[in-house]
Amino acid sequence: MRRRPSGRMAQADSEELTVTPQNVSEMARAFSDGELNSGEIETLNEQLDADPALKRAFEKRCQVLGLVAGSVGSMQISNDFDQKASGRLDRRNKVMREREAQGLKTSARDISTTGLGIDSISPEEEEGEPVAAAGGFMDSLSAQFGSAPWWIISGAFHALLILLVFLIGMVVMQAKQEDLVIVTNLEKQEKPPEPEKKLERDIIEKPIPVVTENEVVTDQQPIVTHEVVEFAEQVETDNDSDAHDTKGEDGISDIWLGGQGTVGSIGVGGGGRAGAFGRPNGAGGRMRRAVAGGGGKATESAVDKALEWLAKHQEPDGHWDTKKYEGSHEVDPGVTALALLAFLGAGHTEKVGKYKDNVQRAVNWIISKQEADGSIGKAYKEFWHPGYAYHHSMCGLALAEAAAMARVPATVQAATKAIQYTQDIHQAGDGQSEKQAWRYHQKDKEGDASVSGWFVMQLKSAKIAGLPVDPASFEGALKWYDSIEVKENNNGPYGGGKFPYQKGKKVALNTTAIGILCNLFLGRKADELQGGAEYLAQNLPTWDPKLGQGGVNQSCFPMYYTYYGTLTMFQMGGHYWKQWNESLKTMLLPKQRVGGDEDGSWDPMGGADDKMGGRVYMTATGALCLEVYYRYMPIVKH
Repeated sequence: MRRRPSGRMAQADSEELTVTPQNVSEMARAFSDGELNSGEIETLNEQLDADPALKRAFEKRCQVLGLVAGSVGSMQISNDFDQKASGRLDRRNKVMREREAQGLKTSARDISTTGLGIDSISPEEEEGEPVAAAGGFMDSLSAQFGSAPWWIISGAFHALLILLVFLIGMVVMQAKQEDLVIVTNLEKQEKPPEPEKKLERDIIEKPIPVVTENEVVTDQQPIVTHEVVEFAEQVETDNDSDAHDTKGEDGISDIWLGGQGTVGSIGVGGGGRAGAFGRPNGAGGRMRRAVAGGGGKATESAVDKALEWLAKHQEPDGHWDTKKYEGSHEVDPGVTALALLAFLGAGHTEKVGKYKDNVQRAVNWIISKQEADGSIGKAYKEFWHPGYAYHHSMCGLALAEAAAMARVPATVQAATKAIQYTQDIHQAGDGQSEKQAWRYHQKDKEGDASVSGWFVMQLKSAKIAGLPVDPASFEGALKWYDSIEVKENNNGPYGGGKFPYQKGKKVALNTTAIGILCNLFLGRKADELQGGAEYLAQNLPTWDPKLGQGGVNQSCFPMYYTYYGTLTMFQMGGHYWKQWNESLKTMLLPKQRVGGDEDGSWDPMGGADDKMGGRVYMTATGALCLEVYYRYMPIVKH
């Protein structure tokens, strides 16, 4: 093949086209510029097929110039057709000149219809097949792509190249993911042991079986929840203490209750001092005060679960049906009052708290049982006597605390009526100097230490609430307790502070606890009552069903003794409280039920008191015992 005489690659006709490593770049450029004819392209193909290394260098150079290897074939096909069309045109022009020389005219129509010059075209040209021989790399590409322009082929090739790169990337990524799955499946790793979860309640894991004569299936009442009562974790230091935390004689309220002597300085004023309400929603919240008093997460969790059980088992009208839950007598008013006190002691009121609806319903039910004279519970019988003094004193106490905490007008009015009945109708004695104590019936001069304790607590809470309380009622109660106190050794530090049920009867633990507490709240100094505190310290709380069956000094009321003993020893403080508190937690926390319908409650222990009140009574008093850390602020400096 000879080079074209025109163009930058023009050489002599006799010179052959030869591709070498030295001129491959120049040949690629000539090919790219279209300077090679079909014959030269054929020669180029043969030389490139014979030398793969030279072919790769040529193709690489063409790619740099913006062409692909396949463009060689398309350029070859394009040049072949151009050559054929040029040959046809030369022959047609030659025929036309010959006819003109002969004097014949030839039009374009004659040329198209007669096919002038067509018969001189070879059969291969007529069929549109390229003249160049097949078999080379460039020839195969030419056969595939025909005479398409080179820039279309280049664009298509690059699109295919990008698609190929994308597919390769997807395959590699999928392979990596599969490898990860294979490794995970093949290498079985042992699951690390989970750390032990410490229960918030330090209580038993298996429920204690309860055998009852008549099991009653009841529908649980829904709990309507509201804002959660403040539950702070931080414990304030001594330097952070505020006026509400003041303890000791210096912290006794200066609110004057009237009367003379001791009662005139009784510490039952507001602000959390001298046995007043402990403000569980105040600065620091329940947890702070619980920790400061010797409690913590375990005791607070137990209180929460107890309240949850009480809320679930409250009747729609607001009271608690003791007979449904292992109670044996109609003691619903008194037990409902205890359950209400448990909610109030944790800071839930008629206005705030998670259980404010439960509190509202309980308050309304108690008010609905109030008579015109202000008494509460006359329609209910008490097991051991025909009176209703316990019902009225407990319900009046609950109303007084509810009134002090939420100031709902209807509650304040009902609490005021109850207080008026307590001091004007039921308390023994009429005049200022004749007031004494209380018993089951109105104006019973004998009195007893147990029921009188509830009345004293009721009046104390009423005074804190700002309700009208006659100072003579406090004076009369203090004189009466002084009249029955047993003072075995007047000269010794532990001579006094022990109390029987009534004057002349045997000293008992539960009445001693009640007597000490009332005397502290009525203004007596703790030093004068250490004899009774020592007596209690020798009989720490314990979960023993035998104590409710005539046990020594327990008067058959073990939970009743535990409740009043807890309030009393907390007020005494010091080593008395430290010993008592540890025994209290050991007694109650492990015995709180876990799981089932009884979750959060306490089983009846077997004493005469819990046989009457059943599970509701046990759960309410258990919660009240564990709320001691913040329910009433201590009087005595610890």
